Amino acid sequence: MNNVRVFSNKQDIQQQACEWISRFDRGLSETEELAFADWVNISKTHRQCLFEFAQTWDELSVLNELNTLFPLRDSHHRQTNTFSKRTNMSIAASLAFVLISCFAWLVNTQLLSSMDDPSFVVLEAETNVGEHRELSLADGSVIHLNTDSQVSIDFSDTHRDIHLIRGEAHFDVAHDEQRPFIVTAGDNTVTAVGTAFNVQITNPHQLELLVTDGKVLVKNQQDINSIPTFAESLHPLDGNGELMVAGQKALINQQSIQQQTLTNEQVQSDLAWQQGMLVFHGEPLAEALQEISRYTSITFTLADEQVKQRRVAGYFKAGDIQGLLFALENNFNIVYSKRDNQTIVLSSGS
Repeated sequence: MNNVRVFSNKQDIQQQACEWISRFDRGLSETEELAFADWVNISKTHRQCLFEFAQTWDELSVLNELNTLFPLRDSHHRQTNTFSKRTNMSIAASLAFVLISCFAWLVNTQLLSSMDDPSFVVLEAETNVGEHRELSLADGSVIHLNTDSQVSIDFSDTHRDIHLIRGEAHFDVAHDEQRPFIVTAGDNTVTAVGTAFNVQITNPHQLELLVTDGKVLVKNQQDINSIPTFAESLHPLDGNGELMVAGQKALINQQSIQQQTLTNEQVQSDLAWQQGMLVFHGEPLAEALQEISRYTSITFTLADEQVKQRRVAGYFKAGDIQGLLFALENNFNIVYSKRDNQTIVLSSGS
């Protein structure tokens, strides 16, 4: 029995889309049609990748072939479909180009997988400064990586382990009572069976956690060291640690878990990075620039204590330095000068 659980990042899904297109030349069996139906409805990303590749050969009727073969279903209302056999269309020559292109793409794409032990797969993914990335996993979970972030993902038949190495990520976790979804960041862990939460590493021994749906169990190093011997028999959300629910936020380090409850507006502000925005509510400029600097290679220098304490509020587009400078100058009387291409000096206006 094959116990491999395959999950995908964007490159994996592109590979799979190429493989499905390549099979159309010979035609799909009824079993393959059902497998294709399941694959294409795993996530919106699967459908987008499939049609992105198909649209390259739109003039060769590949899109029509897809629509004839498989009318896409609503992923929230999956139903059993009866597939009709394809009409005998003369598109073999056209699909040959698809095969050649897909083969070339596969050869030039580096895929991360474990070949020695097929019972599990380990994947690493990261983003550059200013980049966002979405990872779709085979269990239906989705990870949104923020700027300058890195995760290692280890899935098997018995566990779902994620290591947030640096940065920030939002986890939308598919429900699975038998395989808890455990995120480790520094000295702390967050355990869920089906929920959504945001984790940001603020320093090597501290993280910031925001629960946006359901509930999670949080353990710092002190909790981990005191795990009872019977812990394996406990429900994943029982035992040592702090149970947090939607709307709660915590600063977690080795010694303590400091919680607070946020309003819905505050939750949306914390998650604004997913739409490429940063929201400030009167923070000192020095503090706001720490967040802004995560999204750019530009270095900011504050000329005096007065400008450091100047409080700023508003919505800013992450990475839009010119827009930021315009807003600071016109709304907060903060002027700037460029020391060089990578350094901007901010000071109080007259």
